[in-house]
Amino acid sequence: MREFLLSLACGVLSGIVYDILYVIRASAGRALKPPRDKLVTAACDILYIAALTAMFVGCSAAFAFPDMRMYMVLACLAGAALYIKSLHVMVAFLINKWYNRGTKIVKKR
Repeated sequence: MREFLLSLACGVLSGIVYDILYVIRASAGRALKPPRDKLVTAACDILYIAALTAMFVGCSAAFAFPDMRMYMVLACLAGAALYIKSLHVMVAFLINKWYNRGTKIVKKR
């Protein structure tokens, strides 16, 4: 049960990484022409998968998971889906606020 909940938490935390990469992808999509914006999207997706994998492997090592089980992978994916369906709205709002404030500061200079 502990491994399932920790895997679920890894999935939820990966959602925050997804939102940060989404801001990068969205701002690059506005600034770049079509062939290059697809490259940025692919790079952000690869970084997301790498971050999710690193969090899961780090959590597995830190908490000494016995073996890799399919329910752990499913819990990690379910945590990411849970984040996207629930907390994503709040975190995206905060990230958007910070992004807008940052752009205002940069424009003033």
